[in-house]
Amino acid sequence: MHSTLAHTSLLVLAAMLSGQAPAQPPGLTPEPPRDSDLRVQLEPVGRMPTSRNPASPAAAGSQLLLIDQTGYLYRWDGTVGVPLITPRTMPRDVKPLGVEQLMNVAADRSGSKIYVMFISSAPPKEVPRRMSPRDPDGWYVLYEYQFDGTALSAPRPVTAMQVRSEGHTGGGLIVLDDGSLLFAAGDNGDSYEDGRDNGQNPAVHLAKIVRINPGDGSTTIVAAGVRSPQRLALYTFGDQQWVTFVDPGGWVSEELNAAPVSDLVGGRSPLNFGWGRDPTGGQSREGTFRIDRTGNSTARAPVGEPPFIDPVAEFGRQQHEPIAASGPVHSDRSFSRITLLFGDLVSGRLFATIGPPSSKRQDVLSVTIVDRNGQPVTLKGMTKNDRPDPRFFNFPDGSAGILLERTGEFYRISEVR
Repeated sequence: MHSTLAHTSLLVLAAMLSGQAPAQPPGLTPEPPRDSDLRVQLEPVGRMPTSRNPASPAAAGSQLLLIDQTGYLYRWDGTVGVPLITPRTMPRDVKPLGVEQLMNVAADRSGSKIYVMFISSAPPKEVPRRMSPRDPDGWYVLYEYQFDGTALSAPRPVTAMQVRSEGHTGGGLIVLDDGSLLFAAGDNGDSYEDGRDNGQNPAVHLAKIVRINPGDGSTTIVAAGVRSPQRLALYTFGDQQWVTFVDPGGWVSEELNAAPVSDLVGGRSPLNFGWGRDPTGGQSREGTFRIDRTGNSTARAPVGEPPFIDPVAEFGRQQHEPIAASGPVHSDRSFSRITLLFGDLVSGRLFATIGPPSSKRQDVLSVTIVDRNGQPVTLKGMTKNDRPDPRFFNFPDGSAGILLERTGEFYRISEVR
């Protein structure tokens, strides 16, 4: 091993053990969030019945669905969570694996069909399968349910894809208006890597956004180079629908990304957000920076560098503190100036952009949180100085919500001046 690379690897290992990110070269990190006068107010709504590993809730028609990834799905009746799925009522073909046994849930526009992505140690019989080259120990397994607003019925397996359950699993899931689904499969990697070759390899589903046909279970890759989006969100801006997502970074950049649905499903080749080694140059991109194989930034990427899509916005670590972005959420009912609201899982700080998603490399703006009395609060203070892990979502009426993974409490968010 070359001595410089060995030294770098030792620094990365030391950073991993200490929980800190290695220092990046001066000028090769994103600009920090800017101060702003943006403020949001939190209104308590309820608490999850279980909160071992909550994910972002999902709207299904007039119902709000609460997700605990340890195997529980609830319907919120306005007061309590009514169980829809528990570990005992999962489909027989699902053999729950890991801490994300029930990864995510999405509903069609009517709310009459619910799609659930499980992680199982074995796939169902007679469904299409995608194989993984990355040390798989299980399967992403998608099921379709009928939903009458009260209970789930008629579970049907749709498709299966291999997964390494201890790596970045992603999990973002949405249903498009044509009935197909988009699923964000993570790179299944570790925090000290550059994404390897998988993110740019069109033959594998890792580090991709995959379009799923629920009728026959067939899958098509529509976007490459995503690291591990845990939430995909579908919003209309102007006359276009956009898929928006936060992609947590490695050492360098936390990204807010967006693409028109028409570009994702109508293009001849997948869109490319940069993660994973470019087969021609051998380097990965993280946000607007090129990175080496140990995840350290080496150069700024040119604006609009083909074929890559620049992030809507990005920010990075300051003073090397741990950070992991989460979100986003948009709401015409809840926000006036804010276009997309997102946050940091570790510190609980909130951030926003105010430009349209078509505008790339926007400033990230800090957002102040106030209680219903208008007094400043912090999410970390609301969780007794513990890591809050905020998860963003929309209520069935379109208003914005936030759930604190640490406590299971969820709130309605509104912008105030």
